Amino acid sequence: MAQHIPWSVAVPPEVYAEYCGVKMSDYHADPAAQMHVQLDGPRILHEKYGLPLRRSLSPDFTTYLQTSVFGLRFEVFEDQIPAPTGHPITSIEQAAALQVPEDMTSAGLFPQALEFFEYMKAHAPEGVSVGFSSGGQAPWTAAVLLRGDGIFLDIVDRPDLTHRFLEVLTETAIRQREFSARVTGGEPPRDTIGFTDDYGGLLGPEHFIEFDLRYMLREAEHFGADAKTTHAELLQRPHLKILQDHGWTCIDVGTDPHLTVRDCVEVLDIPFLVQMKSSEELLLATPDEVKATYRRMVAEGAPRMLVELCRGVPEENVRAFIEVAREFE
Repeated sequence: MAQHIPWSVAVPPEVYAEYCGVKMSDYHADPAAQMHVQLDGPRILHEKYGLPLRRSLSPDFTTYLQTSVFGLRFEVFEDQIPAPTGHPITSIEQAAALQVPEDMTSAGLFPQALEFFEYMKAHAPEGVSVGFSSGGQAPWTAAVLLRGDGIFLDIVDRPDLTHRFLEVLTETAIRQREFSARVTGGEPPRDTIGFTDDYGGLLGPEHFIEFDLRYMLREAEHFGADAKTTHAELLQRPHLKILQDHGWTCIDVGTDPHLTVRDCVEVLDIPFLVQMKSSEELLLATPDEVKATYRRMVAEGAPRMLVELCRGVPEENVRAFIEVAREFE
């Protein structure tokens, strides 16, 4: 019996902007430019490759919106994805003294994000929804962005202050999830809660449980969410078992260099996703290599397939991914 493997192609804003001919500096400066890219980009890729149309908009201040309330800023380049300008928290004492923002509407980059949201609501075409999202980043990953590599010494030298820091980040993330729901008139997470946690895998198992897992669980318990999902990039096999043992229901390991499909098959009894690597397995590959990688991952036990486009991917490689994907529909 032929295998039926669901598949998708993820398209980040910089790729939609590339297809629309919009500079990233313009995209991040102007809500009209964001609307154009977020609506016309999917239309172009739908017409070119048959990918699904998108009928939604949202202010794009990157995932750094969440930590901007504590001083994180990102630099916008003319034609590259934004990057943080540095780590604003210079000591664990400073980190431990932080407080949860009382008014999210005036904190960090939220005022500008709300301005973009209101513009999009006023100008969205009929049938297009407008969202607003913040709070999904795991507290540990937020801590690394704010404190930098010093946080890895802090957990040994001053674990008490590190926990105080993480408690504030956790409560802030909870309030941001609730705030996002109020802005859009929706509901905060209930049955399922998701986290992005790209730096959790840099912790050994014991520290991972104490300084990362603990705070994700606290968020899940606050919302009463039994189902928990994670997107991460640096996990290793022990982390997978820890997450599964603590009630995770799906793990997306992204393009993690430490994990293969076989690793996930051998460790996990829950749904998982291992993405094809955007650079070496798509951008820098030949069409035949794209197809061979896809077939190998399916043979190893991949239950579903995804690749995230990056700028400059040859059209023939995108078509090769879609062509081989349809062999397993």
